[in-house]
Amino acid sequence: MDELVLELRGIGKRFPGVIALQGIDLEVRAHEILGLVGENGAGKSTLMKILIGLERPDAGQILLRGRPVTLDGPDAAIHHGIGMVFQEGCMIPNLSVLDNLFLCHEDPFSRLGFLSTARMAERARAQLAVVGLSDVDPRRQMSELSPARKQMVEVARLLWLSELYGVQNPVLILDEPTTVLQEGEVKILFSILDELKKRASIIFISHRLEEVVQHSDRVYVLKDGAHVGTLERSSPGTAVAEVPRVVQLMVGHELSAEHYRESMQGAPREEVVLRVRRLRKEKAFRDFSLELRAGEIVGLVGLLGSGKEEVCRCLTGAARPDAGTIEMAGRRVRFASPKDAIAVGVGCIPIDRRSDGLATSLDVADNVNLLVLRRLLYGPFLDPRREQENAEHWVRECLVKTPSLRTICANLSGGNQQKLVIAKWLAAQVRVLVLDHPTRGIDVGAKDEIYARIRTLAASGMSLLIMCDTLEEDIGLSDRLMVMKDGAVVREIACAPHHKPTPVEVVSYVV
Repeated sequence: MDELVLELRGIGKRFPGVIALQGIDLEVRAHEILGLVGENGAGKSTLMKILIGLERPDAGQILLRGRPVTLDGPDAAIHHGIGMVFQEGCMIPNLSVLDNLFLCHEDPFSRLGFLSTARMAERARAQLAVVGLSDVDPRRQMSELSPARKQMVEVARLLWLSELYGVQNPVLILDEPTTVLQEGEVKILFSILDELKKRASIIFISHRLEEVVQHSDRVYVLKDGAHVGTLERSSPGTAVAEVPRVVQLMVGHELSAEHYRESMQGAPREEVVLRVRRLRKEKAFRDFSLELRAGEIVGLVGLLGSGKEEVCRCLTGAARPDAGTIEMAGRRVRFASPKDAIAVGVGCIPIDRRSDGLATSLDVADNVNLLVLRRLLYGPFLDPRREQENAEHWVRECLVKTPSLRTICANLSGGNQQKLVIAKWLAAQVRVLVLDHPTRGIDVGAKDEIYARIRTLAASGMSLLIMCDTLEEDIGLSDRLMVMKDGAVVREIACAPHHKPTPVEVVSYVV
């Protein structure tokens, strides 16, 4: 049997009104990649916070290399060789790569009270080479690196700290590392991880189940705070990790492989809600025209840099076009800011829900009511009863799972945060909704609910412009696709319910 680096025995954790974890037993072996999956709210985040010392368990025991340990803070976890690369990243963008690598741990490079930057740069180059970044100048500013390279700098830092504290085979936790990466970067990441597991154990957390199954040695599944199964990649006499089996364990039932392709209720109406004519923005896109009808879902498809992102920014007031016109319900409009777009009924679910979609330091009710405060007035003052009723209605309508309306938004799972963003826009009664990767970073169960919500919104007459994570999602949800390449629309493709194009057909126009 492989050496056990980390063992959790009977770990439990409660929060007010919530059992986050119950009786968790988990083993991490030397030189393995352990996939950790579960729906949003299954307990993954709480379990990882316990492992890096941000939370203390209410019950159970943690053993590292066979010895019981108490992780009473992130510093203690680092000393024991446990570190985490968060989805949002923890590097300081206006410092150099070198400064980020050794921040707060510069003592080994100090002599007579002075830092030797030459020795730091030499060590930084060696450390970067370990994670495949031999071509990165350590004095380069962190903000200049791609998301993939920023992640590898964080991994390099964790490996160096483990070596500094004399830890053999550290445990690296990677939280959704592929969410912001392009396909080529994902392949590079996994090739590096395959090399890294020769010197470390890796806990890999992701909602992209195909990646988890393909690259993990074992897959550990959580549901409602409990362990419901561990699947091996391939081992005689054991349950083999396959995506349908993982999904079944996660959600408690099987999802159809075509669950986003269900037929929508009704068809788009004739009324044109949004009309765009020859919109142009220098160095981004040109001659973009669109007629978006009531109840219609249009998918905007293209590679990064095709212009689709900037089109959506112009249509939601986040950027100004250089030429062209926009009409809402037959009336010409101009957006100097998102506030102007909201005023005429255009909303946006952004790709980064935490930074741009929600006020995460406010509670659930405040976020739902954020855009409709004028409707909740009683005279010159906000009416607490109306605030409560409006928030309760939309939280219930959008199936947001929250202990209470006064729960701080940052404490919700990713899927429930996304549903809360949708609730906010539904409360605002917008007529056009732009959805920028609406299912990014959420689990299959929450995705299923959001697919259903998108179809319901269209059936109610709302017009939607979407950009999805995968072509399968774009094709399955849309009535038609607008394919963009090099800043221009190169093809429109109908997506009839019973005659959908294949991803291969669409890709032929994208590349």
